[in-house]
Amino acid sequence: MKTVLELRCPPLTLVRIGLVGLGRRGMKTLERYAHIHGAVINCIADTDAARLEEANERLERSGRSRAVALAGAEAWHEVCARADVDLVYICTDWATHCEMAVEAMRRGKHVAVEVPAATSVDECHRLVETAEATRRHCFMTENCCYDHFALATLEMAREGLLGEVTHCEGAYIHN
Repeated sequence: MKTVLELRCPPLTLVRIGLVGLGRRGMKTLERYAHIHGAVINCIADTDAARLEEANERLERSGRSRAVALAGAEAWHEVCARADVDLVYICTDWATHCEMAVEAMRRGKHVAVEVPAATSVDECHRLVETAEATRRHCFMTENCCYDHFALATLEMAREGLLGEVTHCEGAYIHN
């Protein structure tokens, strides 16, 4: 079996995201991704219908279209099955990350999953083996890498406003 160490998939001009989990981290993800060119959140799912409405209001305030809203404990299955979703972004509780990521990849979706992607070595193996078998990307995100400052700096570098970047350093400090 081929590994996923150098997995390459055809590029997507527009990444259609299904966002699962709209707690604090999910809502912040929704806000951050509203500023990323080439990405659209077109489907959202949560167990709480009120959060779905709040998320759609935030999308509208950012100038984006409302997303298809799916409510209920099992709504994430529908996100994984949708033909109009390329990437399932998982922002749920830790205990569900691996199960959701595996199903999404088995249904042909790429996966972004908030930390931690797995809570055991066995789950780590399941994620890697599923990515290898399905040839889908599965990556763990760390939300601070996508905050406003980091994304604004990246955009300035891409536009050449910082000259030629030859070295940079960063830090992530918590209390």
